[in-house]
Amino acid sequence: MVVYSRILVGFDGSPESHEALRRALSLAERLGGRVRIVTVVPPPSVVLGPLMTPETLDFTPLARAAEEELEKIAREASAGGVEVSYEVRLGEPASSLLEAAEDWGADLIVLGRRRLSGVERIALGSVSSKVANHAHIDVLIVRHPGEGDQPR
Repeated sequence: MVVYSRILVGFDGSPESHEALRRALSLAERLGGRVRIVTVVPPPSVVLGPLMTPETLDFTPLARAAEEELEKIAREASAGGVEVSYEVRLGEPASSLLEAAEDWGADLIVLGRRRLSGVERIALGSVSSKVANHAHIDVLIVRHPGEGDQPR
């Protein structure tokens, strides 16, 4: 049986990523593992494209805000007894999550499944699909109950 001791969670603040974090914490608690929460702040060129100005090139405030939020979430998550750490990365989300998993030595990546429209999927791609297709470790893609889905 595979035992997951280092569980990395991709977290973007969405309901789906909150569900992924809950699932990762539950697994880690049962298996005696650790959880690392990773948020990726994409470069302004990805978010703003042609709207970029010199002022938008500095995404330090976004990274700082993400780190403050993760610190709070990690503190609350670790109250359940699971060792929780966090980090903020700057870059393209899928590749940054894969690098974070490799750097930390994760043996499982947990992600929430976002519901993208056809246009969004073409323009942005699915982070969970990219990670699942390129990861060298197991990936758990968590569905968020709601919008017609029934919990299993």
